[in-house]
Amino acid sequence: MLSASARAGVGAAGLALVGCGDDDDDDDAAVAQAEDQAEEQAEDQAEEQAQAEQAVDDEEAEEQAEEQAEQVEEEEEQAEQAEEEQAEEQAVAAGGTDLDRTVRIAIPNAVGGLDPQAPGNFVSTFLLHHFDRLLSRDLATQEIIPQAATWEWVDANTAGVFHLKDGMSWHDGAPVTSEDVKFTIERLRGIAPYNDDGIYATGGDYAVAAVNAEVTVTDASTILVPTETDVTAQSSIGSLALVPKHHVEAIGDEAFNQEAFGSGHFTLKSYTPDQEVVSERFEDYHVDTDETYNVHKPWIKEFRQIVRPEPVARVAALEAGEVDLITRIEVELVSEFEDRDDFKVLFDPGCCPHYIFPNTLVPLPDGSNPFKDIRVRQAMNHAIDVDTIIQTLGTGQERRAYGLGSRQLGAMTLEQATPLNYEYNPEKARALLAEAGFPDGFDTPFYGTVGFFAATDTVAQTVAQMLEAVGIRTELQLDPLPDFRARWAQKDVPGLHYYFGNQSPDPISVINAEVADGGTLATAIYPESGIQELVEAQRLEFDAEKRAGILNELAEKIYTNANWIFLYETVETGVMRSDLDWDAKGNTRDHNYYFAIRPLAT
Repeated sequence: MLSASARAGVGAAGLALVGCGDDDDDDDAAVAQAEDQAEEQAEDQAEEQAQAEQAVDDEEAEEQAEEQAEQVEEEEEQAEQAEEEQAEEQAVAAGGTDLDRTVRIAIPNAVGGLDPQAPGNFVSTFLLHHFDRLLSRDLATQEIIPQAATWEWVDANTAGVFHLKDGMSWHDGAPVTSEDVKFTIERLRGIAPYNDDGIYATGGDYAVAAVNAEVTVTDASTILVPTETDVTAQSSIGSLALVPKHHVEAIGDEAFNQEAFGSGHFTLKSYTPDQEVVSERFEDYHVDTDETYNVHKPWIKEFRQIVRPEPVARVAALEAGEVDLITRIEVELVSEFEDRDDFKVLFDPGCCPHYIFPNTLVPLPDGSNPFKDIRVRQAMNHAIDVDTIIQTLGTGQERRAYGLGSRQLGAMTLEQATPLNYEYNPEKARALLAEAGFPDGFDTPFYGTVGFFAATDTVAQTVAQMLEAVGIRTELQLDPLPDFRARWAQKDVPGLHYYFGNQSPDPISVINAEVADGGTLATAIYPESGIQELVEAQRLEFDAEKRAGILNELAEKIYTNANWIFLYETVETGVMRSDLDWDAKGNTRDHNYYFAIRPLAT
């Protein structure tokens, strides 16, 4: 059809022709021809418009069909996954658990000994499941719950009382008593009357920092623990690995480090240093397997930890059938297992923010201590390209580390933290160093670890190169984690130390160890920063919401003060055989949750 303007134009032309007095027949013919042409043109336009509309409709229909196909495919995949999960759950529910199974895991090292209180051994993951704890956390809710004991505050929150469960025993059959709890706490405080000098040197005294007087045994199952007014005392003291008083006193500290036993859910069968650790299910453990998904008697009958230092060697051991499980493996080594039916790939949120800690307490070998200057610490952070490290050496899904772990009480949100980022800027780093009086940079020792987390040796080497690019020349030394930690805990080694925090719901263990004045690993101390005042304030606040606010302020202060070099939070990857089930309720599947590995009957 013609548009209104086209019709108006034809009508005006006709009137003009009539008004000129030309031949009427010629005029009529011209008008008819014009009308025919206009009608044909309108029909052509209408046909073109209809074709265009049809093409649009066809394209929309095609897109809609593709979307529907994708949705159907996604629904089928979800249904298949749900069916597999349901089948696995039904198999378990139907009694499909192999309680006689030996499970083997490849680990990077097993050094340092068996005493959980010895310097360095707090991070020895191969031994901790041999020892019980007074309190634990619910896997799903993260609430503090009883394990070997209950806890209650008394005396206006200046002391706590532990009440032990009845019927618990050590792995040698002796009963666990209040005297063992008192002994454990006082030994961590360095009090050891069984030694000639009355002292025990430990690396874990930060866990009992709140205890301010002698622990009192009320009866065989009741212990009174005097503390500073410190809301964190409950979780800190409750997390201690209990040790047997009668055994330690009988054989001494050195022998106990080689012949230790505890009261945990696994009992030690044999230990060949840096080769293999063999454990067995403790049949008399006080929480049965079918009672809870929290810490309980394991489904595994025998648990073998086989040392394979190199990641590729651990993968090869899995392929060869020598082990059933590997964890903390580089993502590129894990990817080859993704589409295989005989394996399950583990992909978990990481447990630990990674940092590099300067020692402000001890000068460098040349007598200087550049780390006391905030401009130097800012420069070091600007020198590190964290995003590139994440993309090239990690999984690509790690997130930046800040003042506290992202899942901890009081942690900064991304909206709060991102504007504060130390962006990668080598020029700014060099300018800050020059402003601080180090235009030519400086030399420093740099200590890191190998084997505990994936790629930390490579990350340390990359950091060393980035620091050198702005003038900070490092001498890098890499050691197994227990050796590294024992040395660092002495606090007399100058330089940089590559370590980590954790993601425990309450950040107190990180604060007590790495932030607070006098902390076991606190070598980066800044008296004028206001940090210690915030540490003390959060200890005194028993209102959870108010305490979270103080912790948030502390987290931001730690970051803006450039306490450390801030790297990233790990994402953990691993592989296990498909006839194993490992449900840690969303927590990182690591040494803390070996009890939750369920061998499926085949």
